[in-house]
Amino acid sequence: MKLLDSLYTVISEYPADNGHEFDIRLNPDHFIYQAHFPGEPITPGVCIMQIAVELFEIALKTPLALNCVKNIKFLRIISPAEVTEIRYSLQKMTREEGLLKVQVTVSSGSETYAKLSLVCNEI
Repeated sequence: MKLLDSLYTVISEYPADNGHEFDIRLNPDHFIYQAHFPGEPITPGVCIMQIAVELFEIALKTPLALNCVKNIKFLRIISPAEVTEIRYSLQKMTREEGLLKVQVTVSSGSETYAKLSLVCNEI
């Protein structure tokens, strides 16, 4: 299930050193937040990962499937009631043995919310 244009929208995107950066806006009215959790919504970790994969697809201009997560650190809760604009920094985008790899930092201002190392396949 694609989350682009439902859970989030891309505000801006631009190339960065050996990577790509995206500023996104979360939709606090999305149904996911009604279930996770009522009255105190937080962005599920699986959604944070799915957004990273979708943005990696946009940066590479090719459809991808998540192969594995090499490392993931959720450092802070992303609550759409507290922060709606998030930056996804995709770094060290590489292709090795037919696999596409990326390191992702999820942040807003001086706060870092998550760090992920993803491995994807082209579809």
